[in-house]
Amino acid sequence: MNSKILKNIYFQTCCDELKVFKPGNHSLFSSIPGMSEIKFKYAAKISSEYLTNKKLSLGEAIFYSAKSCKTQLNSNYNLGIIMLCAPILRVCLKDKVNNFKLELKNLLSSISKKDGKLILRAIEFVKPAGINKYEGIGNIFTSNNLSFYEIMSVGSKWDRVSRCYIENYKEIFDFGLPILKLLKNKIAINKAIQILYLNFLGNSTDSHIQRKIGQKRADIVMKMGLQFKKKFKTFKNNENLIKEFDHYLKKFHSNPGTCADLTVTTLLIYKIKDIFKHPL
Repeated sequence: MNSKILKNIYFQTCCDELKVFKPGNHSLFSSIPGMSEIKFKYAAKISSEYLTNKKLSLGEAIFYSAKSCKTQLNSNYNLGIIMLCAPILRVCLKDKVNNFKLELKNLLSSISKKDGKLILRAIEFVKPAGINKYEGIGNIFTSNNLSFYEIMSVGSKWDRVSRCYIENYKEIFDFGLPILKLLKNKIAINKAIQILYLNFLGNSTDSHIQRKIGQKRADIVMKMGLQFKKKFKTFKNNENLIKEFDHYLKKFHSNPGTCADLTVTTLLIYKIKDIFKHPL
């Protein structure tokens, strides 16, 4: 696909996600204290330049995107989005794609030693919230003897971004994408994205909350997400419910950031799926 078209699709996807009221996460309706919508969009713009540059390898695209965003914005606005969207965009940048999922799997399973180190350097540079608390096997600051794949394998036990790298985005292809495809034909896109986010929230513990606050809080938020889904009415107004849940999560600084990252990635794949011969 033309890199300029792909750049625009990626940027617009990031902006579209910001328009959706997602409990606990940043949006036009409810911000996270200290964070800015303008900076979220700027992070999308900065990263789009690197992620759709055909001259860069996967590792280079991730590293330069993450470093530039953190340096210019002085905060972590989009490392999860960069990590998840980069492999998707790399495959799309190929001149011809016969089987997207297979080629994505091949890309993920053949990440070079150099690229693996660059991706780990990106994580080290940005230092996502809570990462300094982990001191076990697979610690990116001390596990110099482990390969990128080994570190991702260890992390995949609790980190959903790492799990995507190890399981070829199974959570998105088998869970998120079918939900979005089903909803897209029945309701407005913003509400479909909102429900997609809520489904990710109840599907597994959020990695960002787990790292930053701990497993207990991540478990509580996941269970609350499941309960909230039962109250949520697909074809009715849920504004008051959303506001109450959002207020609670933000009161306890419980931002399901990884669920938002997975939502962006699912939406990106949905938008570009028509360029592939084989349906996703």
